[in-house]
Amino acid sequence: MKIIILLLGVTFCLPNLLNAQNRVAKIDSNQLFDEYPGKDKYLEELDELREEYQQELKDMVNKLSISVKKFNEEKDLQSIETNQKRVEYVQNENKKIDEFKKLAMDELYEEQTSINKKMRENIRSAVSNVAKKQNLDFVIDSSSKNNIINAGCKDIFNDVKKELINLIAEREESIKDILGGW
Repeated sequence: MKIIILLLGVTFCLPNLLNAQNRVAKIDSNQLFDEYPGKDKYLEELDELREEYQQELKDMVNKLSISVKKFNEEKDLQSIETNQKRVEYVQNENKKIDEFKKLAMDELYEEQTSINKKMRENIRSAVSNVAKKQNLDFVIDSSSKNNIINAGCKDIFNDVKKELINLIAEREESIKDILGGW
């Protein structure tokens, strides 16, 4: 009787025990971020914006330098009041240049942050899609080598990278379709 109960227990419990194993994979999200498809395009756009700001700043400084040179050449010919107004003008222009520098740096930082956020969101979506397709229960980020013991779990890096390329292409195609109607 005990053997029959034991066999029945094993028969009913064995499938549940087998299904209890979790399917686990790993991904190095930092490596994927470094190898992000199309990252060069984002960086080029950021560099172009940086160059625009640098050129505008250079133009502002050159314009002020020309004014200062002119003011210095004419200072002996001008009244004290005029020279004082010119000093105030130069001080105001210096403030504008400083404000422009801060604004440019803030906007470049915001743009970089936005790009990084977009890339991280796309990576998360690609990892999630691959995990669903491969019926994975957990995906471990192995980018921090100190916290992960490599137990030989499946590495889905290449699968996620392919999925990320497809995801980006789909989104770009969708944008083209939307803009094509304009």
